[in-house]
Amino acid sequence: MILPPLQQALPMIEMFLNKLNSVLPLFHAGTLLRLVGECYSRTPRQRDPVAWAAINVVLALTCQQVSSPDGDGDAGTQAHRTTEYLNRAQSVISDVMLSETRLLNIQTLVGMVMVLQSAHDPTQALILIAATIRLAHKMGLQNRVTSAHLDPEERRQHTHVFWLVYILDKDLSLRAQQPSIQLDDDIDLDLPHSLPADDDGDGDTPGVIATADGNARMNYFLARVQLANIEGGVYDCIFSTRAAKRSPEERLAAANSVLEALEKWQAEIPSEFGAAAVITSTANDSTSLGLFCVLHSISLRCMTLVNRAHAWNDEWVRGVHDIVRGGMGKLQLPIGWATLVHQARDFMILFERAWSAEIWFRWIVSCPYVSSMMVLVTNNLRNLLHHRIQLDSQLVDKALQWLKAGAEETQREDVRILRDICVDIVQRVERKRAAPILGVCPRILL
Repeated sequence: MILPPLQQALPMIEMFLNKLNSVLPLFHAGTLLRLVGECYSRTPRQRDPVAWAAINVVLALTCQQVSSPDGDGDAGTQAHRTTEYLNRAQSVISDVMLSETRLLNIQTLVGMVMVLQSAHDPTQALILIAATIRLAHKMGLQNRVTSAHLDPEERRQHTHVFWLVYILDKDLSLRAQQPSIQLDDDIDLDLPHSLPADDDGDGDTPGVIATADGNARMNYFLARVQLANIEGGVYDCIFSTRAAKRSPEERLAAANSVLEALEKWQAEIPSEFGAAAVITSTANDSTSLGLFCVLHSISLRCMTLVNRAHAWNDEWVRGVHDIVRGGMGKLQLPIGWATLVHQARDFMILFERAWSAEIWFRWIVSCPYVSSMMVLVTNNLRNLLHHRIQLDSQLVDKALQWLKAGAEETQREDVRILRDICVDIVQRVERKRAAPILGVCPRILL
């Protein structure tokens, strides 16, 4: 059970603690550093396989999701190292899952899921999160009673780990359109914001992130927990068996309830951490941009799904396509259309800034990105003269290039068809904008 030299591993672990773990608190810093010291003090044959796996998971997460302060590190090399560390951890997964269940076992599995969630096919992550939740239930992490005998620091660690499990469960459930494992009614825990500040480090509450100038702060961890709860509501509203059995009136009431919760959640996000504003407020830090790109992509996924304005909603896409080709139908725009357009535009600006071919979250945010493009395309069709059409057209053109590359990479026929439809809509809108007599068709009312 080999590990990289301590002088190589320790800076990576410190980066993990300072950048990712401070926002999504998987480990207590002091506990992790003691674990590292104990593991390195032993020969490879003497090392605890669970502790060894945990260290490899931390190294994998650092390579995948944490940017180096000096910007060093080839993306391809980092991806290779991520895979190497993850494979090492998974080589002892039977020990992690079947040995005596400790919090460390669950933390290690959660870290694995955090790495695996970025895959184009989330099957591995879905299977592993299910097993992780069963072990969390075995320890009673979802219930405050089972940790009442622990000291405050241990209780905090247990609670943090459970909420990370909860976030991953709801995220993966909605992406895969499969039921989540954890029942909300079976949780009796404090939310992150009501937990006492950690006395380790500088005393900041885990999960809190600040702007570069320190003038604004938000609890990112709490926001993710609350958004995960909303994701569960979206699944129940759209994809659950219960949803299919509801009357139209009941479906509308369920959708309105989810939208109300989502709007309340969005209103509580400080303006400095909005999708476009966060580029400047975090000084363009790539680790922070990745975290917020994921956050805002989930919010948009929820918005477009509940409003039936998702790029993979065939009725919505073909309805827009039919109208631009001269069809007689009328597309029903969602209530709050202007807000949806604004959020889609800001997210596409953030995505463009954060994007590279090797970003770890590309498949997490890809569907909301394409849905955002479809929202802007529809808005351009709705109003050929709106004052931001030039910017929106540029964002759409870049998204179409991205979608073309995605279709070629995945070889998915539905992606190719969607791109062809979007290209046709965009070309027709551009021809209408370029018409010499604007009075003939300055607007197309949907």
